[in-house]
Amino acid sequence: MPGKKMDARVRYTKMMIRQSLLELMRTKSVAKITVTEICERAGINRATFYAHYSDPSDLLQKIEAELIDDISRQTRPAIAALGGDLREALTEIVEYIRANADACRVLLSESGDTGFQNQVVHMVEKQFIDHWRSLNPTSAEDAEYIYTYVAIGSVGVIRKWLDEDMVKPSAEIAELIIRLSSGGFSALG
Repeated sequence: MPGKKMDARVRYTKMMIRQSLLELMRTKSVAKITVTEICERAGINRATFYAHYSDPSDLLQKIEAELIDDISRQTRPAIAALGGDLREALTEIVEYIRANADACRVLLSESGDTGFQNQVVHMVEKQFIDHWRSLNPTSAEDAEYIYTYVAIGSVGVIRKWLDEDMVKPSAEIAELIIRLSSGGFSALG
């Protein structure tokens, strides 16, 4: 039983440390954030921080890796659904982003980590292109352009949605992304 209490405390401590970093990143880059600032905000001492992370960049990398893994798990069904029910799969991805809005809002913002943004854009690129080419006779080069357009545009829509406090339902955002991706501006008319 004591092991479970310790696990819960460790999880809580890590959550507070992560939350503190994300709050600080709303106003400045990770390179300008100190361990002391994170500890003060999280209500912990430096030794506790260093028991889990080597520095703020290490903490950010671990947050990003966790989100990338989770988003990757969410996108696999979406890629498989390109010929099937893409709306449902994409809605699940948007719901995941809603559930992790604090982290996604900061990491996808203009002051967020561009490396993370690039990882998000490129994480399913090969699968998307391979699948797209299996359904549409197009060159690899054109498929890459299409993917870049769809991925960066989708991130832009998600960023705007997050900036506007996710007022629109997830399903509506997923539908908008699908309509824009498949038909561009003509799909909106």
